[in-house]
Amino acid sequence: MIDEADDVQRTEVDESASTDQLEKDRQSSPILEPEEIEALMASMEPMEQAEALFASLPPLKQPENIESYNFESGEVDGPARYPLFVNLQERMAEFLKDQWSDTFNRDIGVAFDHMLEEGYRDIITDEKTRVFFAYTVEGYGPMMLAFDVPLIIAHVDAMLGGDGEACGEIPKALSPVERRLSQRIAKSLEKHLETAWEPVTILDFELFKIDTDPQFLSVAGATENCFSMYFNIQLDEKTTGSFALHYPRTFLEPMLDNLRSTVSDDAVVVDEEWKAAMEKSLSVVPMPIILRLGECSLTIEDFLRLSEGDYLPFQVNEGEPATLWVNNTVMFQAQAGSQDGVLAAEILNKVA
Repeated sequence: MIDEADDVQRTEVDESASTDQLEKDRQSSPILEPEEIEALMASMEPMEQAEALFASLPPLKQPENIESYNFESGEVDGPARYPLFVNLQERMAEFLKDQWSDTFNRDIGVAFDHMLEEGYRDIITDEKTRVFFAYTVEGYGPMMLAFDVPLIIAHVDAMLGGDGEACGEIPKALSPVERRLSQRIAKSLEKHLETAWEPVTILDFELFKIDTDPQFLSVAGATENCFSMYFNIQLDEKTTGSFALHYPRTFLEPMLDNLRSTVSDDAVVVDEEWKAAMEKSLSVVPMPIILRLGECSLTIEDFLRLSEGDYLPFQVNEGEPATLWVNNTVMFQAQAGSQDGVLAAEILNKVA
């Protein structure tokens, strides 16, 4: 009886262990076979597959404190990336300071304020009353300068022999006399602009409009960005104002590579050893030279009919100089001949 009880007990233990092992095997084995998973994934769209894969990943641990991130709203490719452009506009401000100081017979302060890339729509919808001088340059397009109205009124007063003051309420438009004398101010600004740009290129600025309403200037498209430079002008203790230069990107586009250069007054140091090594290396570079005796033109039909013994009509007189080419550039005129039994060319003159 004892043996039978032990056998029953051992049988129950074996069955329990077997059941536990099956449960472990079931938990450790995949729910689907690889072939079933492949067939299921094949029936899903790529986006669904990606979502399914992400859903199978364990959740990522999130930080306890998350602060909101504000993306930079500054200029990605604004005027600050073009040091030479900034330098040119600062030169323009210096010219303006000198010229206005002469007109007002006193020292006029001109100080840089800020620069930015801004939409043309934002410039023309600014409620501040200003006088706009719009210029155009052939091959580049229009640009404009903007002055606070009191600055122009004070400048006109100084031109007429006054103290250069702008008193009273700021008008919304210029009087006929102020507008006429603004033409003279515009001419001097035109010369300053041309002088400021000389280090980069020769630009011929031509005034096409003066207005206090920029809506009809058509300097740029409403959505186009402009490089803007702002300066503060101090006429006296009571009169101050701002002056701005606005260049549409389309105006600057042909010159942006040059404007990215930095400005330095340091003397250029030449490494003579490096220079000599470079010249020696370049002197042994092979250079193909072609002696071109003449050219002719044939139709495809005539070309296909060419055979041994045919002559090509080069239409070059016998004894007429040929040309010597280096790569794709003609360099010399030469006389074809022979020397030591091989074709040779005698150089006659250099082609300018």
